[in-house]
Amino acid sequence: MNPHTLKLFLLLTLFFALSACDTQPVKPGQETTEPTHAVTEKQATLTEEAKKLLELAEDSDTETQQFSYRAQAAHLYLKAGNIAAAQQQLGWLQEKQHNRPAADANSAAIETAAVLLIAAEMAIAEKNPVLAEVLISKLKAITRKQQIQYYQLKADLDYLSGRFMHAVDRRVQLAAYISDPKSKEDNNRKIWAALSNLTTAQLNSQLSSNATINGWLDLAKVARSGQSNTSKLEDDLLDWGTRHPSHPANEGFLNEIVTIYQDNLSEKKYIAVILPLQGKLSNVSKNIKNGILSAYYDTNKNASDTLIPVLRFYDSSTAELSFQQLYQQAIDEGASNIIGPLDKVVINQLSQQHELDIPVLTLNYSTNVSSITDNLFQYGLSPVDEARQVAELAIRQGKMRAASFYPDSEWGKRLHQAFSEHYVSLGGEIINSGNYATNTNDYRRSIRSLFNLDQSDIRKRKVENVISKKVQHEPRRRQDVDMIFLAATHRSARSIMPSFKFHRAGDLPVYSTSHVYTGKLDRELDRDLNGLVFCDLPWILHNNSPLKKVFKQNWPQQESFTRLFALGIDAYHLVYNLDYLQNKEFAFYEGQTGNIQLDSHNRVIRKLPWAKFIKGVAVQFEPKINAATLDNTDNQAKPSL
Repeated sequence: MNPHTLKLFLLLTLFFALSACDTQPVKPGQETTEPTHAVTEKQATLTEEAKKLLELAEDSDTETQQFSYRAQAAHLYLKAGNIAAAQQQLGWLQEKQHNRPAADANSAAIETAAVLLIAAEMAIAEKNPVLAEVLISKLKAITRKQQIQYYQLKADLDYLSGRFMHAVDRRVQLAAYISDPKSKEDNNRKIWAALSNLTTAQLNSQLSSNATINGWLDLAKVARSGQSNTSKLEDDLLDWGTRHPSHPANEGFLNEIVTIYQDNLSEKKYIAVILPLQGKLSNVSKNIKNGILSAYYDTNKNASDTLIPVLRFYDSSTAELSFQQLYQQAIDEGASNIIGPLDKVVINQLSQQHELDIPVLTLNYSTNVSSITDNLFQYGLSPVDEARQVAELAIRQGKMRAASFYPDSEWGKRLHQAFSEHYVSLGGEIINSGNYATNTNDYRRSIRSLFNLDQSDIRKRKVENVISKKVQHEPRRRQDVDMIFLAATHRSARSIMPSFKFHRAGDLPVYSTSHVYTGKLDRELDRDLNGLVFCDLPWILHNNSPLKKVFKQNWPQQESFTRLFALGIDAYHLVYNLDYLQNKEFAFYEGQTGNIQLDSHNRVIRKLPWAKFIKGVAVQFEPKINAATLDNTDNQAKPSL
């Protein structure tokens, strides 16, 4: 085996060791594994196409043809979201390449590139930018098709790493080299997804010398402004079309957006809200209700009577009526959509059903994250999602070795587990973790253990015993950590952050979730949090929303529930955006609780903005993303037209 082939073999062996899927290479004639969850029509079509390619591979006369068909099948499986099946094919390709010589040097180079392309695509599908970057850096594309795939992967890596405008720029350039209509459509969707990830402030600050990019930016602004006022969005989109008549989005993408919103506007909605308005959850429910009502009146203040929906609240706190009875009552009275329930037990029951009669938007999440019930959409303010977002930012900033510090409680353990699992899946390493008691303000012992300061003291005592003298000693914390994940409330964090600094960890960046911030200005108490980076709701960090003034004026005594008010606002608007968001990777809704997307199980994923405590004030900022070694200047040949 020549040195280059050996190096590739070792690299791919590492890839399989790091991969989340533990599968074996598929043998000819062996059926590949289907995903356990329900698939969309597009996924089913891609899977069928992949199976046909595998049949062609079995009937091939040459191993070169068989290799090509299986490589194409692996790409289709990845597009269908079936990573396990794709990895089976990759394993077969790797084994064949390892065990037989290629026909010639050019064929060997093409096959090597094919294997690396699939491996890199799989790493991106598994959301591992670290591994993807390593694999892409080893890739030398040979054919025109491989060169296009190479630049597509680099755009995907930019997207995964949070460099969204880089991804837009690459894909706009790529459009000139793509001739297949389906591939062009896919490229447009990925441009839209990258733009949708930008905050409004980021979007408004972008300016390009490229007319096509400016057209995309203009379209994103128009669509975003209409998400909360669908009655004027159609006109605004058509107006955009007159300003950019030759833009690639006009080739079908724009029509799709218009059609979605036309369908939403074609019938008047009857929205039933089912919440426990009495009892121990009454404060939670009433703040959500106030948010829903505020969004309802704000949205419909200038709407025609024919478009104003019916909005009715049903109290689920009485023992006489179950949620199922209220659900049926609402349907019998004409409900077209339901918001609620809040109760996790009831949501678990709903998630076990095959389908619901009308769309139901819950205000919490079921325990089973992979279940799919037709017409069931799950939404809430999940702290677990925030912990995962911290992991993503840390990796994007090149912080690959973490310490995790969390309270000894179920809540703390959940956040620690969510952060740790996601961080490791992205290529990071948890160097150490520790918990702290929730009934004390003294965190010294736990922090000393977290940074191995006790071990430093032990080494000191051993030296003193050997030389029989007292020695001057300054405890030294462990040096193999480059970030700290802190799970804490604002009360705990105000004591823990100074203690980190006291124990010689003041130079380490500390990341946390929204729980470290009360949401209101308190310079004196929050001065102890200086340097702490955290994510939070746009509702909290942006103070210019008209509905924020409504909340402060009408319910100042409910300030501690302000995030639930924002939840109610977005719940109302999501009723009008579910069709747009469902089964569309490119679709986002910019809400008060974050930039919202639906995953493949119809669970809401929120992307939150970032803030940092500076002189006792939470200041929103755009984190710097670690520049990848793969910059925009490529050593690959451009695809030839």
